[in-house]
Order: sequence, then C-alpha cells, then structure tokens
Amino acid sequence: MSFPVGIGIVTYNRREIVSDTIDRVRAFTRQPGAALVVADDGSSDGTLEMLRDKQVPVITGVNMGIAWNKNRALFLLSQMLGCETVILLEDDTQPSLAGWETEWVKAAQRWGHVNYAGEWMREHFISGTGTADDPIRSRMVTAQCAAYSRAALTYGGYFDPHFTGYGHEHVEHTRRLIRIGYGGTEEQHDGAEQVVFKLISGDVTIVSSVSHGDPAGVERNLDLARRLMATQGYRAPWLDDRQLRQFRAETESAMSDGPERFHLTPREARVPQGQPGGRGMFSRLFRRT
Repeated sequence: MSFPVGIGIVTYNRREIVSDTIDRVRAFTRQPGAALVVADDGSSDGTLEMLRDKQVPVITGVNMGIAWNKNRALFLLSQMLGCETVILLEDDTQPSLAGWETEWVKAAQRWGHVNYAGEWMREHFISGTGTADDPIRSRMVTAQCAAYSRAALTYGGYFDPHFTGYGHEHVEHTRRLIRIGYGGTEEQHDGAEQVVFKLISGDVTIVSSVSHGDPAGVERNLDLARRLMATQGYRAPWLDDRQLRQFRAETESAMSDGPERFHLTPREARVPQGQPGGRGMFSRLFRRT
C-alpha cells in the first residue's frame, strides 16, 4: 500500500494545540487517500493518550529535538508509506480552508520543495504572489509548514541529526535541497552569492503557542548551521549505528499494525463515495457561515 500524499504533524507537550490541528487537518483535507502521522518527541502531558483516543497514528520515542522528530515523520511517510508528496506541519500551524493541501502538493511536485510565506517576513520578499505557479522569492525562510517531493528527500536527505533542541535545522536542510535543485535558487548579486527561497501562502494559520526553544540552544544551532553549510552532502536521519538502531526501532514500532492505520480518516468514519457521513462529519466542525 502507498499513499499519494502524506501529512506529518510534529509536536512536543502541546496536547490541546495539536488536538485542534489534527481536527482541522481532517476537516479541511480533500486529497483522496491521504496519510496522516503525528511525530511526538517524548511528550509527558498526555499527548499520547489523546492521540490514542482520537485514533491518530503516531511515531514517538525519547525527546531528541526537532530535527530528529521531523525526520521521524518525513522518513515514515516518504520511505515506508511511499508518499510522493509530504507536507510537514508544526503543531501550531493549522489549515484554514477546505482543500488547503492542493497548492502544497502542486508546488512540491513542481519545485521539489517549498516553505511557508509568513507575513512577518514580508520585508524579505523579492517577488511572486505565493501560489504554486508563482511562489514568493524570499531572502528568508521559516519552518512552520513545508512540502517535499519524494525525489527531493531521496537525493537531498533529511534534517541533519547533529542538530538538537530547536532552531536553524530547517535553514540548513532547505539550503542543502536548493543546492541540488529543489526549493529555490543560488544567485549572484553585487559579486556575492545570495540564496533565494521559494515560499507559498498555502491556506494555513499560525496559532499562538509557547516556544520550547531556549536562547543558548538556538545560538548553538546557529553556529552548527554555519559550519554544516560548508559540507552540504546527503544526510541520513541518524549519525551512527546506535542511532540507526534507535530510529529503526521507532519506525518499526509505528508501522507494527501495518500501513492501513495511517489513513487520514479513521476507519469507522470512512464511507463509500457519495454516501453521507465520513469526511463530512469533520467538515461540519468548521463550516463557514
């Protein structure tokens, strides 16, 4: 079994926020046969119990930081479930319109990789309208939502597992993908190289949340990103055999009940096309008036 589109939500100790994000993903996604997984980075606030009650498939383990946690979702969706497009959401990034995933899928298949055009970055925008056909060209990139083609991950690899905690792992990863032709360009301006990122608006909204980052950790990751960008070859999700065994154990545990459980819509809510119920029951939660 393979899925055309996979949606991954990464979370850590934000039970109420991720619960709402899941509801909105289920309500507003229209892609037939989409897959869903939540990557949980060792939450201790009841997140796992909530996911079990909502019948949401999860991949989890001990707290390893956001780079490792994003790799949990990316690897499972692209390599284990064969998704041609993977959309990765941070837990405070919520779909706001029915069919929100359409532009993300289209952009990922056209450009290989795209990121979210946050309004707070507008001063860094160069051109573009933020659609899949005309993405914004930006001097800055943010991490709240991103989409990847399977080819981009196959050739460019995953988030560098040297990163721990929070911060800057997405910049290194996107710049690495750009170097091999996915998600942006490297241009010369006034004798200096400039990296230009491709961004789309994508019908998502960022909700207020408390950050788990700390200034010292962010600064450490910034220094690491600067050093890693000088050697931007392919990255596996693990550093060594010990980490490989850990990552494999987490993935195999998540897959132990088979791929069927990763359907976006819970089994009992699925109905034959044309009959009432199913996805519509989620849509009614957020019907616009």
